[in-house]
Amino acid sequence: MLTKARLLMVATLPLYLGPLLAGLTGMGWSAVPVFVAVSALWLVVMRPATWPRDPALWSGEKAVAAAAQVAVNAVIVVVLFAVGRGLGGVAGFVPHIPPFVPVAVSFLAVPLSRLVWDPVKADAMDRFLDDAILQIDKPGHRPPPTTEDPMVNTLLDLPGDCDPVLTADAISAALQGPQASLRLSALAEALDVLHPPRRGLREGLILWATDTGRSAERSILHAQATAFAVAGSDPHLLHLFTTRAVPLLRAAPGLRHSFPDAASVAATIDDALPTTLREGLQDLVAALEKFTPPEERPPAGS
Repeated sequence: MLTKARLLMVATLPLYLGPLLAGLTGMGWSAVPVFVAVSALWLVVMRPATWPRDPALWSGEKAVAAAAQVAVNAVIVVVLFAVGRGLGGVAGFVPHIPPFVPVAVSFLAVPLSRLVWDPVKADAMDRFLDDAILQIDKPGHRPPPTTEDPMVNTLLDLPGDCDPVLTADAISAALQGPQASLRLSALAEALDVLHPPRRGLREGLILWATDTGRSAERSILHAQATAFAVAGSDPHLLHLFTTRAVPLLRAAPGLRHSFPDAASVAATIDDALPTTLREGLQDLVAALEKFTPPEERPPAGS
């Protein structure tokens, strides 16, 4: 990686050598925009994240950043051009070089730089290294996963204090059709990360998964187990889940396979929890054990 970075520096050198050489040969200031355009082309090729090809990905912020890059390079070109003219005047020597040569030298930096450096792979490597450093600094931390599903991304972009009831309706709309299970898995993976907390989305997911009126969505396996996992160790979310999950399970025992197993729920019961929450978790454990067929129960003493 370091070797490639050094090669990129060498490959980029002609980009700035061109305007210096142009000034040295006595080219007029009208040539400066040509070198600014070449430097802009280099930016487009070598920094695709800043210069997206899809017009829909452009925003005001990206446009300002791109313009700032061009402006900085334009200043560098002007300075180098002026230095070249100054050196030529002081030395009293103006080399007779065809005007296209300095431009060709600058342009050469574009294919050379792309040949030694893949900006897409470099960005991926940068993200990998950033994640690795973060793991060293904060063991156990995982960056929030990304998804290509626009509906899932819309849910994840909701404000942290979004209305849970409205969010439950949005989740219900998103988890329709053949992609429902995949979207639920993507949501669960994103909410496995505690930062940002996304309390409104978590609460909305619990409301959706424990709503006795959502009979059309019962085919999504592990919906209730996902909601339980999303609650984590938050007393409020756990209380919301237990107070709604127990009546749901009693009304629809066939959903037992979509619930967490009794052992997992029992493992969350702690003396430090509020009394009402402990009782709610115990009620859920009892309901799960009640509706578990004898052949699926763990052996006694295990």
